[in-house]
Amino acid sequence: MSRGRKWIVVVCAALAASACAHGGAVAKKTSPKGPATAGDPIPRLIAQADAHLASGMAEIKQGHLKGARVEFDLAVDLYLTAPGGAYATPLLAEAYRRTLEAIQAKELEALAAGDGFTETKVERAAIDDVGDLPVGNGVPSDDSRRLAEEVLAQESNDLTIQLNDEVLSCIDLYQGPLREWFTSALARGGRYLPRIREVFASEGVPRDLAYVALVESAFKTSALSRAKAKGMWQFIADTGKRYGLAQDWWVDERSNPEKATRAAAKYLKELHDMFGDWNLALAGYNWGEGRVNRWVERTGAQDFWSLADQASMPRETRNYVPMIHAAILVAKAPEKYGFEVTPESELSYESVPVQGAVDLRVIAECAGTGLDHMQMLNPELRRLATPANRTFDVKVPQGRGSSVRVCLDKLPAEKRVTFRTHVIARGQTLASVARQYGTKVSDIASANAIDASQSKRLARGTELIIPIPRASVPPPRHAPAAASAMADLGSGRVRIQYKVKPGDTLHAIAARYRTTVHELMSWNNLSGSLLAAGNLLTVYTRP
Repeated sequence: MSRGRKWIVVVCAALAASACAHGGAVAKKTSPKGPATAGDPIPRLIAQADAHLASGMAEIKQGHLKGARVEFDLAVDLYLTAPGGAYATPLLAEAYRRTLEAIQAKELEALAAGDGFTETKVERAAIDDVGDLPVGNGVPSDDSRRLAEEVLAQESNDLTIQLNDEVLSCIDLYQGPLREWFTSALARGGRYLPRIREVFASEGVPRDLAYVALVESAFKTSALSRAKAKGMWQFIADTGKRYGLAQDWWVDERSNPEKATRAAAKYLKELHDMFGDWNLALAGYNWGEGRVNRWVERTGAQDFWSLADQASMPRETRNYVPMIHAAILVAKAPEKYGFEVTPESELSYESVPVQGAVDLRVIAECAGTGLDHMQMLNPELRRLATPANRTFDVKVPQGRGSSVRVCLDKLPAEKRVTFRTHVIARGQTLASVARQYGTKVSDIASANAIDASQSKRLARGTELIIPIPRASVPPPRHAPAAASAMADLGSGRVRIQYKVKPGDTLHAIAARYRTTVHELMSWNNLSGSLLAAGNLLTVYTRP
């Protein structure tokens, strides 16, 4: 047995209860046992199909759509080319039916975003919980104060740390109810902290303020707050734009660690220049410089601690500054506070320029890595695709740049992200086009980098990208119906890949290959009849 085949079989065995989708019952029915089945080719065929199915599921888990599709097709082909067809025996027919259902369900779940237009997921921002924490409640113990003083004396600092009751209570929170959260946040910070410190030092900002990102987002680039602040540094849209962070339908640089860190350093430096105090600068970062400035002028306060006693400051800001001080202190010597932290490795990558829309999962396959790692390297991408209207520098694992370039150069057009296009006719506006396709004016404008307010001036013949997210994934109970629609494949049919041409319709394609529109939609997981030129359709036809 080859190493690759052995690996596939092992994967299927390991995933039999879930990823193989057939479950233990199928394994019991289809596994050859003893001399009674030794000469029967049906169990062997089913086992081979199950191996391809398991391999496809493993590819899906890595985000590799191309590899998954190949394995799924091989599994189906084994049944279609079996002697007598997929329904030659009840055992074969049952295994075939379950295989179709498994593929259908997994494709609906994992390939629904195959056009690259589904927005990537966001996570809750840590800052949303800061105002609810009981900072300053109770009296810190003498032991807690002595340990903090010891750490402060032994560790170097470039920010003056205040050891008041509020800061010490935050240390208690980190050691107590927030222990697991703090540990994972500090470990995650290993990806970014070395570079953050470098950037802050170059901008004249204390390197210790790198831990602002821990309190804001737990170092999560995908964090989104209730106030719609985004990224590791939690910029709202306007402030992000003020510091050069591009935001459109394709990218949001508030989630780019390098660019957002540089913007945060500049913003904090500007706030310090305004107030002459780093703690007031932190308050301005959280509460807004205008509000802090008004209360400083009203109260005459010279530092954050006295301002907090006099101003009508929200609890979030009152907690925010001591939480940062406490985070800096604990992060200096986590082992002394009982933490066992293994920092994640700093990200290592190189950039490859990519022209136009290419599915990030395809790039992941070219780079020989998983989708999760590609998204970690390129968190500013809002979609599972590079921008269609420009060149984008994609970060790939260090040492993979050359191979990715070669792979992408050979990428056929049909492997790029598919999207609908629309040519503006006389009298059409973005609003009328949006109504026609059931999408938003703002999405069309952003995807095409045009000003929505200028939509009436679009020239006839202008070609637009029309971003239409696919319908939400239907629940698994629809899978049997989809499978039954394919139940008459039987023997004598062969699978082909048909490339959609301009002007093609489902009716015309169905007639050409002696099938039905319903079957075409079922085989290709189509939720509507609109087709885009260049798309590939799977068709089962009789020769």
